[in-house]
Amino acid sequence: MLPTTDPAALVSHSSLSQQDFDRFAALSGDHNPIHVDPVFSASTPFGATVSHGMLLFSRLRGLVERHYPGLPLASQTLMFPAPCYADEPLKLVLTPEPAPAGQGIALRTEIIKQDGRHGLRGHCVLHAAADAQAAAHPPAHSATHASRAAHPAANTAAPAPLAPGSAGAAALVPSMARFLALRAGDSATLERCYTQDDYAVWAALADSPAVPAALPEPLIPALFSCLLGEELPGHGTNYLKQSLHFLAPAQPAEPLRASVTVSRLRADKALVNLQTRCTGADGRLLCHGEALVLFRQ
Repeated sequence: MLPTTDPAALVSHSSLSQQDFDRFAALSGDHNPIHVDPVFSASTPFGATVSHGMLLFSRLRGLVERHYPGLPLASQTLMFPAPCYADEPLKLVLTPEPAPAGQGIALRTEIIKQDGRHGLRGHCVLHAAADAQAAAHPPAHSATHASRAAHPAANTAAPAPLAPGSAGAAALVPSMARFLALRAGDSATLERCYTQDDYAVWAALADSPAVPAALPEPLIPALFSCLLGEELPGHGTNYLKQSLHFLAPAQPAEPLRASVTVSRLRADKALVNLQTRCTGADGRLLCHGEALVLFRQ
């Protein structure tokens, strides 16, 4: 049974399909087989494909937009305690909280599974209306390109998805040898332009009431998710936590540069801490934070 909800909370009921997982993989570039390959996922502790964490965040962001239209995020924390599966009933909950002094609107954000466990829990702060209006006019950019770069070798094409059940997918289960080869300071980067068409795809996946005019915030950590799932540490990586601080908005077709950098390794638990950053076309910092992932053997 789902737990009792605070009477002040805003609640919605939802579910995500395998098609949603596949569409988000195509949108973000994160084709980690735990999300898109049922045969591969059946051999993992999950037992089946699971949602991208940033797809869950997107669905919550759509609910926020329904109740607080036009207010951008200032910050968001995300924890993913339990996996969310395709077609699983989910309860989305926004609960107002006291805001930090001088800041806008604070919410506890939750996605609760049918068995009462959390698929996602965290907290967000929205800019107040005046702050949102002031932040709505960043420099416009017209450059359009999409490329990918990773350390130490460059890769200019987004990774192609693996065929479900393929030998290649099975071979990409991370080994401890790969974990032990990681070093603090190792990094991976990705450059990407999202278009208005991408915004429309995101709005449908997020169940947002409208296609946003500016870049939806979850599409920035979607780039971090892509790097974590595809490059560093790579396929099989399990996203546990992410903190996000949004400093400036981005515009359609603005070139974005996302990076993840290993800051700590915990070999006893196969955990990796990484610093996450995203900059815009002029080098201004759009978002920064920290990720924690489990490197599955």
